[in-house]
Amino acid sequence: MDNIFDRTIGLFGEDNFRKLENKTIAIIGLGGVGGTAFEALVRTGIKNFVICDFDKVDPTNLNRQILFTYDDIGKSKVECAIKRAKSINPEVNVIGIETKIDAEGIKKLEGLKLDFLVDAIDDVKAKILLTKFAQENDIPFLMSLGMACRMKVEDVTVTKLNRTTSDPLAKKIRYEAKEAGLDLSKINVVFSKEERMTDGVKLNSIMFTPSAAGLNIASYVVSYFIYK
Repeated sequence: MDNIFDRTIGLFGEDNFRKLENKTIAIIGLGGVGGTAFEALVRTGIKNFVICDFDKVDPTNLNRQILFTYDDIGKSKVECAIKRAKSINPEVNVIGIETKIDAEGIKKLEGLKLDFLVDAIDDVKAKILLTKFAQENDIPFLMSLGMACRMKVEDVTVTKLNRTTSDPLAKKIRYEAKEAGLDLSKINVVFSKEERMTDGVKLNSIMFTPSAAGLNIASYVVSYFIYK
């Protein structure tokens, strides 16, 4: 359409691009990580998405969350994200779900045909629910770990949950995952090797590491379908 994706096609080739554009990607959480992942995948040319967030845009989001502007304050993150995506590519198809991921909320993902599931939320119990949902439904899955209190983009990488270090959130998730009977070596995560700059009592953050995580996620998703 109007040559928007000529350079993407030039990079990946026509066949790979056509394979990518018709995949359906679910992104749970539209903050600094999930928002960047969503926008990057939209700009890459993927057309089908399921996005989920229960929050509204807050002024404190604007220093790091790429999807939102000052005019969006107080509005639904899901609605703003859909508007942003369609302003980039009017042909995108986005199912927006405004719910918290818990035992009830996760049911809204049931019955949807998902080719990949991205977890970009902070709640540990919700992350375990999403991991189990992905494994039980044989959906490729990537989880984001803690990006707050850090700034070194070069320390953000994709690995397995059992190989993570220096991340209190990862420690909690490893414990909960073991309690849930999940195999840590089969859970793909994006995490930062950087030590926290502060004690983490308040999760201060700027755009650098959350967006680096989001771009790592987008790259991983695209590579999964091109090279698997």
